[in-house]
This record gives sequence, C-alpha cells and structure tokens, in this order.
Amino acid sequence: MHALTALTVLVLGAAAQADSPPADNAASSGPHARIIPRTSAAPGDLPVRRTQFDMTTLTIPAPAPPIVEDGRSISLQAALYGAITGNPDVVTLRNSNIATPESVEVARRFPTTLNPTLWVDVRPFVTERNPGFGMNHKDAFMYFSYRQPLELGHQTTHRYHIAKAAYNQQQWIVVQAEMLAMVQTYRFFQTAAYRREKLRVAEQLADFNDRLLQSLNRRLEANQVQAADVVLAEVENKATRQQVEVARQDYANALTDLHNQIGTPETAGTAQPLGQFVLPNNIPPLDDQSLVRLALQSRPEIHAARAAAAGACAAVKLAKGDRIPTPVVGPLYQRNEQGTQFFGFTYITPLPFLNNGKPLVVQREADYRRALVALQQAEQRTTTQVKAAVAKWNGANRLVSQTSGLADTLKVQVDRLEQLFDANQADLTKLLQARQRLIQLENAQLDALWQATQSQADLLTALGAPSLLVALNEPRPGPDAGTRPTTPEGN
Repeated sequence: MHALTALTVLVLGAAAQADSPPADNAASSGPHARIIPRTSAAPGDLPVRRTQFDMTTLTIPAPAPPIVEDGRSISLQAALYGAITGNPDVVTLRNSNIATPESVEVARRFPTTLNPTLWVDVRPFVTERNPGFGMNHKDAFMYFSYRQPLELGHQTTHRYHIAKAAYNQQQWIVVQAEMLAMVQTYRFFQTAAYRREKLRVAEQLADFNDRLLQSLNRRLEANQVQAADVVLAEVENKATRQQVEVARQDYANALTDLHNQIGTPETAGTAQPLGQFVLPNNIPPLDDQSLVRLALQSRPEIHAARAAAAGACAAVKLAKGDRIPTPVVGPLYQRNEQGTQFFGFTYITPLPFLNNGKPLVVQREADYRRALVALQQAEQRTTTQVKAAVAKWNGANRLVSQTSGLADTLKVQVDRLEQLFDANQADLTKLLQARQRLIQLENAQLDALWQATQSQADLLTALGAPSLLVALNEPRPGPDAGTRPTTPEGN
C-alpha cells in the first residue's frame, strides 16, 4: 500500500497545478489565468503544485500527506490518496479477487489425481484340501503393484497457464479500477475548485452591489441621485445575493461528491479543495499518433483482454491435451501359492470411443476467437478514444489561451468607470452593465479552465495512465517495498 500512496499523484501527474504566484500578483501575465484560492493552507498540507511540464512526461512526487483531520482543506494529493485507499468500490474489488496467487500456485502443482497408487495384496494363510490327508498349508500369496498416472497432453502446464492468465486479468481489472477512481477523484476535485471560484466571483459581485447600494443611499439622502437608481441597485443586490446562495449550494454539492468519492463523507460539508485552479504553462498541442501507440501499451483493459485471450488459448491447448488418454503404468510383483514369482508392469488406459473430446475443443476454439475479437475491439476503441480526447484537449487548451487575460484588461476599465461614477460623471446603468460584463468574462474564464481539466481527465483515461503501470513494475526501497501490489507482468 505504500507504493500506491506514491502512485496516487503519479497517475494524475498532469494534475494541472502550477506554482503559487506572489501574494501581490493575483493575476499572472502568462498565457493562463491564475486564480488565487481564498482558503489558506492547513498545517501539514502542501499546496497543489505543477508536477509535469506536458501531458505525457509524468514524474513521481513524494508520497501525499494524509487528509487533514480538522476538515479545513484537502490537497489534490491527499484526495487521490484517500480515493485509492478509502473508495468503497475499489476496496471491495481489491479484496474480492477470485483469482489469487494461491490459486496459481495450486494450478502449478500436480493435481491429486496424478498421485501414484500402491496396490498391496497379501494372503498369508493359504490352505488346500487334500482328500485323505487333511489340509495342506501353501506359501503365502503376495501381489505388489506401483501405479503412476502419466499426463501425455501436458494438462497441468495448461491449467497453470489458465490460472496465471486469470490472475493477470484480475490484477489488471483492479489496476483499471484504481486508475478510474483516481481520474474520477481528479474530476471531482477540479469541479469542487471550479465551484469554489464561481462562489468567489458571485460573492465579489454581491459585495460590490452592497457597497454600491450603501453609496446610493447616502447620495439619496443628499439628493444627489434619483430614487429609481436606488431601487435598481436594490433589485440587483437581491438578485446577486440569490446567485450567491445558488453558487454556495453548487459548491456544497461538489464537495459532497468529492468526499463520497474518496470515502470520507463525514467531512463533505467542511473540507475544501486546496490549491490553485490553473493549468500548466506552455503545454504544446499533442500528437494523437504517438499517444495512440502509448495507450495501446498502457491501457489496463487492453492488458486484461490480452490476458483473457492467453487464458482462452491455454484452454484450447488443455482441451486438446485432454483428448490424449492419461495412462496408468507401473511395475508389479506377484508370488503365488506354489512359490512361483512373477515380475512385470501394468499399463491401463481409457479408450476414447464414446467421447473423443473434439466437441470441447471446438467450443474452446470459439471462445478463443471471441477473446481475440474482444481484444481487437478494445484496441480499436482505445484508438478512437485517444484521438477524440486529444482533439478535445487541444480545443480546450486553445480556449483557455483565448480567454486568458481578458478579465484583467476589462477590470481596469471597470475600475475607471467606477471612479467616474463616484465623481458623478457616469450613470448607474453603465456601471452595472460594465460590472456584469466583467463577471461574465471571469465566469467564462473559469468555465474554460473547468472544461480543460475535464478534457485532461478524459485524456488520462484514454491513455491509461502509462506512468502508473511503469511505477507498479519498479521496486521501491524502504521497509514497505515488499508489500507493493503485484503486477500482472510480474507474475
């Protein structure tokens, strides 16, 4: 489990988190907007930072810290750790494996039906009736036979390959479930961060309307504005306050989804996502052809389909091997009542007249063909998903670049218009319209970032998180190195 702790961030090394900018620079001048979270980092919980430069070069950060107990904040690393260790579906699947290493070891051993048989027949008291002379005692009758079944069709080897393929398939299914759980956690985490920023924007607009309404009330008392302007400001204030409540409820729902995913529903209403809602800088457009080749080597379901095909192939060989009779051979020794000794051997074999096993071979071959078709369909589906995910990601990344910086430019103009309004050189309607346009741009920027994070999650799912598979096969030093999960290729 220690290895999985470090792998929680690995599969989402493209977590799209950047280094925190200085406190006096809330908006970066780079190609992507930087939104500083309102929550402060909890003690012992590191902020979310960029862990990679592009979408395909993944690195392994240090193991994630545990989820903070005070419920104030939760980092992406801690959320991933919680999902891989506490998600009920993943835990249930991991602990309910039908195929186990013990089953593979059992299949590797000779079955009990191949144990030798020792036949002993001793008759120590042998008498023969002799008319007129009574009973004559003869020598003891002895019969010894050692019989050993011989598998000429290598059935034990084929059964071992079937068990190993089933175990490999089950392990890859668990890896896929863990990967999907972490990707889904990433989705929920970014959605919660997105809802947090939407709430922040709504609260900013509501605070602005509060200040504006107070200012208009003072001016109304001084007969500097009309009563209609105050009524309009009150309507806007009530509307924005209602929007704040809706945004707060959306944020609470997102937090509930996140904590249900990581298996900590008791903190769903308190713990907040920690870190910046950003993407890495300077991500180049991705080439789908190279990523298709990478996905075909990394997708867990493809490895599971290959294991299923290998198991079906071994089942065909087992069915063919069962058509070869398993004889029973061995030496024998016999001594009769007259003391005559016999030495020889025993050969016993079934005759495949009524059932030669061919129908079973035909069935196993059909199963093997279906497994190959399933493998081909999985590869074709992977190719399609990767191309679609790459196109979606490139489009979302371009949208983020286009919306970046627009709100900062407009904010300068809105601040200037607010100064003109304070100097009675601009009317209320224009100020409200400008402020609403600024909020719309900020929301559009947040929407673009959220779409990019969801596209990033789709791309990670389509690729199969290749670095997760690499790290599973890498031995990790330390006392917990022997407890890391066994991978299919390592068996």
